[in-house]
Amino acid sequence: MSTLATKSALTGLLSLVLAGCAAVPTLGTPNLRDQAHALASRRLDDPGLSAAEARLGLPAASAAAWTPDRITVAAWYFDPTLAEARAASTRAAADAAVAAQRSNPTLQLSPEKVFSGVSTGSPWTVGVALLLPLLHPGEAAARRDVAAADTEAARDQAALAVWQSRTRALAALRATLLARQAQALAEAAVRDRSTYLESVRQRVLAGADARDTQLAAELELQRAEAGLADRHAQRDAAQQSLAAALGLPWSALADARLGWPGLDAPPAPAALPSGVLAEDAAWNRLDLAVLLARYRVSEAQLRLAAGTRFPAMSVAPGYKYDRGARLFSFGLNVELPLFHGAGARIRAAAAARDEAAASVRARQMTILNALDAARADYAGRYAAWQRMQAAAATARLTAERARVQRSAGQISRGAELSAQVAASTAALAASDALSRTLNSLGRLEDVLQHPLWPATRLANLPTAPFPAAAPPADEAAHAHRS
Repeated sequence: MSTLATKSALTGLLSLVLAGCAAVPTLGTPNLRDQAHALASRRLDDPGLSAAEARLGLPAASAAAWTPDRITVAAWYFDPTLAEARAASTRAAADAAVAAQRSNPTLQLSPEKVFSGVSTGSPWTVGVALLLPLLHPGEAAARRDVAAADTEAARDQAALAVWQSRTRALAALRATLLARQAQALAEAAVRDRSTYLESVRQRVLAGADARDTQLAAELELQRAEAGLADRHAQRDAAQQSLAAALGLPWSALADARLGWPGLDAPPAPAALPSGVLAEDAAWNRLDLAVLLARYRVSEAQLRLAAGTRFPAMSVAPGYKYDRGARLFSFGLNVELPLFHGAGARIRAAAAARDEAAASVRARQMTILNALDAARADYAGRYAAWQRMQAAAATARLTAERARVQRSAGQISRGAELSAQVAASTAALAASDALSRTLNSLGRLEDVLQHPLWPATRLANLPTAPFPAAAPPADEAAHAHRS
């Protein structure tokens, strides 16, 4: 019977040890050469991207223009920072699950054998005890709350990464289209100034104009040419920024047809529903949700610290075989607060909780201030663009009238070209004003963390997940919540 009991005990012990085993997923070291080749070979005609677009009801035909919605989905599909954010979210959720676990019991085995002085009976003494740590009052609930809040913070952080990916992609698309438009207008301005300079040179040779007039025209042409070179650089930088925002090499976008319907017709400030969204942004922004989740973590950790006012305890029921005698034991371990109590830990946890609350209040104030500033800035930029647009329209009409008058012999060639130079310069200035206005609108949208313009089909996403290379639909929907 003793041998059978020993075998049963060993079998049970082995079963418990095996039950604690877990498989460890393996992942080889990334092959940087193969990985770089795979990243460089990414293309917009990826079948997975087409499937994601079809799932969202977007046109996936190769001839269709890459509009803001399509660019957004492409960013969600390819952007490597989203993969990093999802991995961080998964790690944070796993860390929260680990933190919520309570300590396992400890099995204590203490065999002894007497080698001398024993004349009768068994020389063995075997003791077995199971050390069971006890939880403080409320500790289990506090641990669960910490884990839940940490998981929610990780989910909000991943959703914030989805929103930021959209923001980067649309800002880069907008900058690329506006840079191309500004470059075309700058090229027209250079041509007009070059033609005007040639006319001035002829007049100077004929003695109809002073040499100073030619020098001034040459200087203005040089300025226009330097501006055109700068526009070229801005276009290249914008295109590279778009490729980086999408997680693609620029070669994959070189032949892509980019489009933004109504790019030159942003909404008037009064037409934006920013009043309702402003109230929502003050308590529903994703970064604010992250801070609020961290506050709940600190509050639960304060409850954990408060539980340490009670001494840590553990019980140790056991069995002892002492040279033929069988004994049952019951041990009790109690922490003695001789060197410190729970006061310092509670004060530290309370300070962390207060700091988290202050961070929430500070972020709310920052959001409200940023919202007021963004709305005022957009109103001012929009008004300035309207005035510049009106001035450009007037200059264009003046140039057309000058051409008619020149055909009728009413004005000189120089006057006609001067009007044309003024029109092209005004058109370029209006384009720059539009660019500043749209950038301001983008900043307002980012403060609200809600799509404003253009209208999007991605505000309410389906529940079906994206392919592996794209964020899950619930992350994207969470990033577009209203």
